Amino acid sequence: MPATAKRILILHVRAGVGHERAARAVEAALRSLDPSCEPIVRDALEFSSPFLRTFYASSYNRLVDRAPRAWGFFYRQAERIPATGFRQRVRSSLLAAGCRDFAAAAARFRADAVLCTQFLPAEVFAFLRRRGAIPVPVYCAITDFAVHPIWVYPGIDRYFVASEFSAEQLRSTGVVAADRIEVTGVPIDPEFASQVGMEAARQELGLDLDPRRLTLLLMGGGFGWGPMESMLQVVLELDPSVQAIVLAGRNEELRQRLAKRARGQEHRIKVHGFSDRVHRMLEAADLLVGKAGGLTSSEAMARGVPIIAVRPIPGQEERNVDYLQESGAAVRAYDLDDLQYRLMHFLSDRADLERMKANARSIGRPRSAFQVAESILTRLTP
Repeated sequence: MPATAKRILILHVRAGVGHERAARAVEAALRSLDPSCEPIVRDALEFSSPFLRTFYASSYNRLVDRAPRAWGFFYRQAERIPATGFRQRVRSSLLAAGCRDFAAAAARFRADAVLCTQFLPAEVFAFLRRRGAIPVPVYCAITDFAVHPIWVYPGIDRYFVASEFSAEQLRSTGVVAADRIEVTGVPIDPEFASQVGMEAARQELGLDLDPRRLTLLLMGGGFGWGPMESMLQVVLELDPSVQAIVLAGRNEELRQRLAKRARGQEHRIKVHGFSDRVHRMLEAADLLVGKAGGLTSSEAMARGVPIIAVRPIPGQEERNVDYLQESGAAVRAYDLDDLQYRLMHFLSDRADLERMKANARSIGRPRSAFQVAESILTRLTP
């Protein structure tokens, strides 16, 4: 290994899939910018107690899937806990006790820096950094547009945030100095930094190339959350000129049900499971229907694709939708009738759709992963 090679430990948690996607995006950007660099991506729960490994991510995933309103309640209650104060210090101490191997992991990997793309490792490493147990810088990439207090800790050396709005929220906490905040965008796959054009993307995906056809991308995130089957049914009942790509994520049973529902319409409805071609699918699409997670929303904005957010998860997704609506790049569908109305509106008013596309492009940051990687590498260069 060259003497100057830089080793960056990048930690995520598999609560949803967005945090890992952000970590992988920075990993790819680091390797592209500096081939000698050695990014090391790990699920932070590998270095936690058996209890946390067993219940932390799975509890979140089950709660969001089965009782989203309960998750929203916990999210809002946690917003009331100050970023500094007794309750936060107690929580950090208890969490650090359940993650005793974090410092040892950083030492074992000989990390020159640590990047966290999820709040659990950010909280623990900030706690350790403040106590001198971690001698290397600790960075954090916040993966939503709104900054929840659970991300905010004085021990983080530098924050990478989604937008100027996010930066202002972080500054307003009084915990993080302005010179430790950098607006990069949420780190997304470096593939979003290049384009082939809408026509080529549609051809690659087997779609009709007529630009007058409204082309939708229906997504329920990595696990196929949300009313995907009902959303598809709404699309099937629209004018047959509408075509759609439907992503079921890693939910194979859902993919099969969606494919069955679309039977006979395969020429205009393309059903997929998990895909590494989301960058191409978004390039082919006029509208994204479904998820409003931080990563998905950032990917859509990078391609200039507005969002119809269907039943966003209470908490962080609702906050993301609020920001995107205020930016003129998204609308919310409160139920399936509302979704049908929104889609029919865009079918009849393409000028409004084009306006929203321009708004999305104006806040998109397709090079976000490169910006995060460049910032880290610059700070590690003597």
